[in-house]
Amino acid sequence: MDIKELEIFQMVSSQQSFSKAAEQLNYVQSNVTARIHKLESELQTSLFHRNNRGVALTANGEILLEYTEKILKLLREAKEAVQNPNQPTGPLSIGATDITTAMRLPKVLSVYHKQYPDVSLSLTPGSTEELVNEVLKYNLDGAFVTNGVNHPRIIQETLIHEELVLIMDSSQRLKSIKDLKTRTILVFQSGCTYRAKLENWLREEGVLPVKQISFGTIEGMLGCVKSGLGVALVSKRIGKHLEREGSVICYPVPDKYKNVTTVFIRRDDVSVSNSLKKFLETTKKCFVNEEEYFFELK
Repeated sequence: MDIKELEIFQMVSSQQSFSKAAEQLNYVQSNVTARIHKLESELQTSLFHRNNRGVALTANGEILLEYTEKILKLLREAKEAVQNPNQPTGPLSIGATDITTAMRLPKVLSVYHKQYPDVSLSLTPGSTEELVNEVLKYNLDGAFVTNGVNHPRIIQETLIHEELVLIMDSSQRLKSIKDLKTRTILVFQSGCTYRAKLENWLREEGVLPVKQISFGTIEGMLGCVKSGLGVALVSKRIGKHLEREGSVICYPVPDKYKNVTTVFIRRDDVSVSNSLKKFLETTKKCFVNEEEYFFELK
């Protein structure tokens, strides 16, 4: 079993076809087929189910694919570390919650891209729950999520502590939390920490069920708050900024639900590549002074 065979195996797995894999690798199909047969013979197991539509991994094929991706990733990182440790290259996959993506990452991504243009950086948005799963499945090199993650395979580093406030448009007033029975709450998708905190708070107060509208971006949510569509739970920094504009009113949140922490997570069995190391260094520099990365929401 050699590296080239593993690369061919990975390509066939992703393309689910010997012919498509051969085309992508610029090989003749017979070469691809022979390499896979050799690999199966060496391992004494079938790696693919063959059918008229293509191929699909067997149970043992799934196991080998997981190891193959680790091996090839380590090989890329080893080459990068030896060839040019101060100027990383290659792919880097980062995940982030919608709020982190909108509020903090524009500055980080801009600075990082200018300093390390040879890194092929991809950003995947999602809820904390989704991003943790993607990191665990090796689909992401790391991710920004909210609050701590209790998992034995996850390493995490705290970056920012924040307070939350409830906001609504400036024409409305809230006499008590019970008034929310007649209001619409604006939230992100299921799995979002902010949404969970708001729902738990309202449930504890006996306010749920109430009307809900889910959003995919914070810009859309804030625009709807300012137009009077409903109320939302956001960071105090965002809320106070909009309150100074005169577009919203901020209301305090009970101590039990008002704090949120942004952490960066990665798997404990994956080495930190040069590209990820430089990304974290850039992130921390940009996060030192919030004024440098705060996204001015209009």
